Amino acid sequence: MKMTTHANKVYKPEIMNCPKCGEKLKYVYTISNKVIQFSSSKVIKIKNMAYKCPICNDFIYSSATAHKMSFKGCTYSTKVICMIENMKSKGKSRDEICDYLLSNEIEISDRNVDILYNKIKSIINSDYDKNIKDSYNEQLSLFNEIRICVDLITLKDNTYYVILYNWFKGDIIAIFKFINRTIEYTEAKEILSKYINEKYNITYIITVRPVIYFHQVIKCLTSPKTKMISFSKF
Repeated sequence: MKMTTHANKVYKPEIMNCPKCGEKLKYVYTISNKVIQFSSSKVIKIKNMAYKCPICNDFIYSSATAHKMSFKGCTYSTKVICMIENMKSKGKSRDEICDYLLSNEIEISDRNVDILYNKIKSIINSDYDKNIKDSYNEQLSLFNEIRICVDLITLKDNTYYVILYNWFKGDIIAIFKFINRTIEYTEAKEILSKYINEKYNITYIITVRPVIYFHQVIKCLTSPKTKMISFSKF
């Protein structure tokens, strides 16, 4: 099957001022320019633009929106990777997963199924407390503030993945999986409240735009001073 690119999308940082001095960031180069297969079967080229502060000149800033569309080093969307994890956890074989994705016009090899499954599973099974603590401490050390991204992936069987990212680096720091629940239920709020709450100096949260109830869950956990920004429109 020959893939046809449906569109080209260009993204720049959601916050365009230096966190250290407030100077407007300037474009320096393209940090990534990759083709991603999405669960809709569309194939889209995503260009992530790198910016720097012309005064501090010590850090590269890029788009959280572009980072959250696919894991680093992968050419399948985050939702496709979550679908693979979900099917695999239900006992589906590699061939069954490949056939299902191919029926939705997503071309993938059985080897890539294993690679993507192992990649997401290693994050799901990791030590959230340590990962998040280390990320927050690093951000406070470098920038004296914390900026995170919170993404929500919804699958058809009422399985949800809540993914936390370090905004500055675009790295995933935690993936929470909720099975056969609605995302506003108490357990989800209790789990997230350990890491998103008023005691942390979280200055910005970049999160999903249209899911109002999820936005409210996140907002109620944070300080009124925390600014909420939506991911750039896709």
